[in-house]
Amino acid sequence: MRRSSPDRNRYRRDVGQDRDRIEAYLRWREESTSTRVEVSRFGTALFNDDFPSYWDGNFLRVDNAVDATAEQLIAETDRLFEGSSHREIVVLDDVVGSRLAASFGREGWEIDRLVFMVQRRNLDRASVLAVEECAFDEVYPLMLETNLASHGGMTREAAETNAAVRRVFADVTGARFFAVRVEGALAGFGELYAHDDVAEIDDVHTLERFRRRGIARAVVGRIVREARGVGAEIVFLIADDADWPKELYAKLGFDPVSRFWQFTKPPPGESYR
Repeated sequence: MRRSSPDRNRYRRDVGQDRDRIEAYLRWREESTSTRVEVSRFGTALFNDDFPSYWDGNFLRVDNAVDATAEQLIAETDRLFEGSSHREIVVLDDVVGSRLAASFGREGWEIDRLVFMVQRRNLDRASVLAVEECAFDEVYPLMLETNLASHGGMTREAAETNAAVRRVFADVTGARFFAVRVEGALAGFGELYAHDDVAEIDDVHTLERFRRRGIARAVVGRIVREARGVGAEIVFLIADDADWPKELYAKLGFDPVSRFWQFTKPPPGESYR
């Protein structure tokens, strides 16, 4: 019989512990920025009544491994979010999400497998670009511009909503914003959230005309240093498991620790991607 080595067993425990702490942090962030939280038979429904069209603030979170079908989850989401223009379901258990993915696809939902990545190693090389901390109002125009270009182009309303909700995040969670200037103009930015000893890097974007200059690398590196400076033992981010930024983050010392699924039914004419 082949036995696992002590080091491998310790790594598995560390990964499991990191995942549990990340999920606890996400519950704090999601619930503290919601206006309503309702218990569902499949998990937790989160609502932001101030921003009802903000997809990632109005969704059903399937917290535990459940023996539910996609059709049951869709029906529950329709009940909870009746009148909303979109639907979103987040399944934290990778095995459950994998089982449901094909069924959601047949129902016409968009399917994304996402990965929690934790910084466990040093960056492969340091950046020489200057990164500054900005107030929300200063970085807002850049957020709006990047939103208009992301996912194939958001509608103006969606772009404004996704940028404006960050003000709430800053007020409620103490979110901080870091950016790089090129020739005096803000060219790329990222967000830092921290709670207890866990920190999240979120929404790292660079305007297309300024890409391939190492801006994202510089922003991520600065945010990691800031997170460590406030005592974060875990610094993580969420990446699309099928998209190229995951490879950049690997070069910056981030390793995958867990995967989860997001199923989205956007409003007619819009796409999450």
